[in-house]
Amino acid sequence: MNGNTWKTRLLATSVFAGAAIAMAGYSVAQDAAEDEDAVQQTITVTGSRIQRLDFVSNSPISTVDSEQFELTGTVNTESLLNTLPQTIPGFDRTSNNPGNGTATVDLRGLGANRTLVLVNGRRFVPSGGDGVVDLNNIPPALIERVEVVTGGASAVYGADAVAGVVNFILKDDFEGVQVDAGYEATQDGDAEIFSTAFTVGGNFDDGRGNAVLSLSYADRKELFQGDRDFSNTALFDAADSDGDGRPDGLEPGGSSGVPDTSIFAGGFSDFSDSAGIIFNQDGSVRPFIAGGEPNDFYNYAPVNYIQLPQERFTATGLASYEINENFEAYTQFSFANNRVPQQLAPTPIFESSTFSLDGNPFITPEAQQIISDGIGDGVDTDGDGIDDTASALLRRRLEETGPRINTDTFNNFQFTTGLRGDISENIAYDVYFQEGRVEASFSQAGNVSRNSFNQGLLLADADGDGNVDLDASGNPTCADTSGGCVPINLYGQGNISPEAADFLSIRTNADADYIQTLFVATLSGDTDGLVSLPGGAIGWAGGVEYREESFDFRPSQALATGEIAGFNGQPAQSGGFDVYEAYAEVYLPILADVQFADILAMELAFRTGEYSTVGQVETYKIAGEWAPIEDIRFRGSFNTAVRAPNIGELFSPSSEGFPGAADPCAANGGAVGTADEARVRGICEAQGVPTGTVFSPAINPAAGQVRGLFGGNPELDVEEADTYTVGVVYSPSFVDDLTITFDYFDIEIDGAIASFGGGVNNILDNCFNNTETGGLGSLFCDVIQRRPDGTIDFVAVQSQNAATQTKKGFDLTGEYTYDAGDLGIFAFNYVGTLTTEDEFLAFEGADIIDCNGSFGVTCGEPIPEYVHRATARYARGPITGQLAWRYVGEVNDDDDDTVFFVETIDAVNYFDASASYDVTDNLTLTFGIDNLLDEEPPVIGGNDEQANTYPATYDVFGRTFFGRVSATF
Repeated sequence: MNGNTWKTRLLATSVFAGAAIAMAGYSVAQDAAEDEDAVQQTITVTGSRIQRLDFVSNSPISTVDSEQFELTGTVNTESLLNTLPQTIPGFDRTSNNPGNGTATVDLRGLGANRTLVLVNGRRFVPSGGDGVVDLNNIPPALIERVEVVTGGASAVYGADAVAGVVNFILKDDFEGVQVDAGYEATQDGDAEIFSTAFTVGGNFDDGRGNAVLSLSYADRKELFQGDRDFSNTALFDAADSDGDGRPDGLEPGGSSGVPDTSIFAGGFSDFSDSAGIIFNQDGSVRPFIAGGEPNDFYNYAPVNYIQLPQERFTATGLASYEINENFEAYTQFSFANNRVPQQLAPTPIFESSTFSLDGNPFITPEAQQIISDGIGDGVDTDGDGIDDTASALLRRRLEETGPRINTDTFNNFQFTTGLRGDISENIAYDVYFQEGRVEASFSQAGNVSRNSFNQGLLLADADGDGNVDLDASGNPTCADTSGGCVPINLYGQGNISPEAADFLSIRTNADADYIQTLFVATLSGDTDGLVSLPGGAIGWAGGVEYREESFDFRPSQALATGEIAGFNGQPAQSGGFDVYEAYAEVYLPILADVQFADILAMELAFRTGEYSTVGQVETYKIAGEWAPIEDIRFRGSFNTAVRAPNIGELFSPSSEGFPGAADPCAANGGAVGTADEARVRGICEAQGVPTGTVFSPAINPAAGQVRGLFGGNPELDVEEADTYTVGVVYSPSFVDDLTITFDYFDIEIDGAIASFGGGVNNILDNCFNNTETGGLGSLFCDVIQRRPDGTIDFVAVQSQNAATQTKKGFDLTGEYTYDAGDLGIFAFNYVGTLTTEDEFLAFEGADIIDCNGSFGVTCGEPIPEYVHRATARYARGPITGQLAWRYVGEVNDDDDDTVFFVETIDAVNYFDASASYDVTDNLTLTFGIDNLLDEEPPVIGGNDEQANTYPATYDVFGRTFFGRVSATF
């Protein structure tokens, strides 16, 4: 790196978001004063389409520049964005279950579907019916910077921008050739990631045109939960042994199924104190051990991914050509192929089935008698005292069929072509057409057919004597031999034959397409030379947009009908919408360069749209700024934001999911010993729970999960949100290169689209525990469907515009750069968020759910009250070094009175160090260590997300080393 370029780089680039970004316009203005060639330059800051010199955002903006991607060794963009205090982690490389192979960004924790993702200020095509963009499709090698605007931006960009906007700005004037290669691995030598990129670009026709092409490839290796001590055994909350009504801590096991067939039911005289029976390998039975160590719960953890493998290839091209001084043609295309498998433990089946009993060679005579006495069907044809058949809820982990593997493959195509230029000195235009398409395919192995399962349990009895018939070799056959039925020896671990496992197994697949078409025409300019306010010319922008989106999901029959056990059933889905929109913005510089008003200005925006689904919507923005002196500027904005329901929310048929939830009728439901015990018992019995089973372990939800049937609602309307921000930007003239910003934010969403009753857990809570909204005959109790044995079969849930969500808090940022001459340059950056309120109201009259500083079955991902990221950088000569400090504040368990052990996760500090060295002007080496102090993740029980923790929030890999080589030619 020649001359003093190293100083320029550190001074000019944003260390990380925060103050420098909020002051981006000031930086440009200062540079312009020093460079006459810059006087005519204008900029557009994310959050507005007005192009102006000296433009400063009136909304809090954070920026991540390209050097941060290099110094952090970022391969997947979400990993860096998730360290921003303004984000709550969405899906990432650890999202095995839940997860869908995509990577998402979630501003303020309001949902990824309320965060609008742009590339070069233009919408990017979503990957699924939820309308969420997969960040895997955005090439990190071409990213110039990422600008993040928090707060409503619907008036400027349209729906989906309720929480804010994430704008990826790509390098469009690249010249030369650049080759990058990176590698990372943990100190254990696993969780490897290899990446490489090739970028070539240059000008042509005497600089009138420029073209850039970038190719990248990434290969991420798998890491299993069994590879880490904290996650190799699934933990759940232990039973209460001291009578205080609270679980005693954590036990190993994992409650989603058992290794051998078990029957959870009462009535077994030999095991009267047991929750049920379990089969030994020889077909005999014994009591099921539901607590303590060891126990009979299956440890599903070891074969689950904690880092999903991934193979990704991207190709991106940008080109522009100046036809004349008024017309510039431009185009952009992108392609991404992304393949991400997920792996779960073998299928746990929970099926109410009838099975052959009398004479069944797979079950010992003693066990036949015990089962007949307890749950026999009452028909004893041969009068030997053993019923012909028995019926029960059978629970079995089908290890013989192998793990469940779901492979998601996404092919993303997006093409943009347009014209831009100047109509006059004061008016610019931009007109473009864009089409994006995501073609996805999903294949699943490890599912089993419920019909085949039941078919293989009923064995032939041709002579009708009630005893199972055996052939000359002593083997039974199926009563129904259709489809090549093979008898299933379900009774003991490892007893299912390979032939029976093949008969049980069923492969499923699906294909999906998401298509987005855009036409946008924009005019922008100012009134210079025509009319001016005392502060200068009026800036303005306006335009029209047409957008059409459609989604089509085509599953195989077994997947669509939900006849499978293993992965969730998913019915076919198809739908779409279009919208015509018009918008206008105006910037009014009321005063400038006068006493007590270095600048006083207002910014107004309005958008109207006509949706084919929800009709006409309107939104607006009012913002202002006042700098009494040059050193300090006050800013504020009020935005109304709208979000039209996405395709999935409108048109999705009922499909199943298994969220964490507690059944108040079960042993771990929390009602026993409380004043409500009798009332809850009455509701349970009225719903069909057998009297002797109420409050027993026999009906504890498997894995702490309850099956929900979720569906869309074509009658949904838009969400409406009000967003307030008020803040101050302080850049004292007596301290060079110091900027501090302090902003208050207040977001309230009314008519928020949410599952009926706030989801499965909230429905159960309102049915049994809320005397005002619940009880027999209430809407909440009516949507709960139980099996004959009392366990919950499903809870019916449908989306509706009933919820209210609020988020309030403060953002504080600071940036300081100190030039120490020959000693080098020091730069410090701090970005912090203090959240004061995070509340969710499922419907009018419901209890408010407070998620501030909480995590768990209701609130999900941890939402600390306070979080920050701070960096210290140093540059001297060819060396640049950085130390980053991420602080994740304390959070508390949100479930303080039901199934899970109440826990507090203490605050966590993560430190990452990196350095780059310019070997020559054309070769740079970067080396870094993430989680420098090898901080281990907090380990919790049944209220975890996966791997006994929350792996998107807390580092699960340990100390990790990375290196990167970048060569330019």
